[in-house]
Amino acid sequence: MLRFACAALIMLVSRFALGQIKGSSPVSYDITCSYQLTFFPDSSSAVSKTESFLLFINQEQSIFKSRNRYLNDSAILATERSRNRQDLMSFLQAHRTDFQFNIVKHGCNAVRTTDQIYHDYFSYPETPGHLQWVLAQDTATIAGYRAQRATTEFGGRKWEAWFTEAVPVSEGPYKFCGLPGLIIRVTDSKEQYDFVLNGLTQSRRELTGQVPKSAQTEKSTFFKKQLEYRANPVGIAEQSGVVFTSGRSEIVQRVQQKNKSENNPIEFFH
Repeated sequence: MLRFACAALIMLVSRFALGQIKGSSPVSYDITCSYQLTFFPDSSSAVSKTESFLLFINQEQSIFKSRNRYLNDSAILATERSRNRQDLMSFLQAHRTDFQFNIVKHGCNAVRTTDQIYHDYFSYPETPGHLQWVLAQDTATIAGYRAQRATTEFGGRKWEAWFTEAVPVSEGPYKFCGLPGLIIRVTDSKEQYDFVLNGLTQSRRELTGQVPKSAQTEKSTFFKKQLEYRANPVGIAEQSGVVFTSGRSEIVQRVQQKNKSENNPIEFFH
């Protein structure tokens, strides 16, 4: 029953996503960076997970998202164009991600996150100056680059970053930026989230329709809505048309257990 419920939820989300992700004029990017994130979704467990991310950079902006989110967005856009939806749900199931966000930066003082709560998309800005870096003299070779260390506090965590001036772009994974070179590794002080560069290519790449339509909101409002959804995902699914003919209490219990084991987000907002 839980497997059926998950399939129904994915089907409903994919249906709404088709109405959200639309084709737009292509945007060219000159640099593509790939990162691997190792993280611990449960702060009380020693079991880690990994996920791949992509950072696309041009002279005016960057976009950062998980590799599976990128593949899903591309598949949804292709399905919208062809109207062939037969294989979309199985593709989305095979390319699940723990991170639904798209992060677009127009410089480090203009960072906007688009994220998903159930089938709704919301977009919120970071406060300009959200990162205050302290540079250190330490150097190391990381991912084949000579790098320098810097530290900051953000999202309820202390972070250590390593950047290289060999790639002179003030960019990095997630919402990290503002250093005199590409951030090739960033880790929180508890080593619960660790982004490491594992590939960089410099060639033109065009992306179309990679940021979905969204409701503009404030960061505090988004996090409040996210907490409300986590507290009652089954009830919200039912309000959207999902019908659980049997086993509802078991589904609720399992969803609650899953939420308890995912208690360690990358960012805490108070």
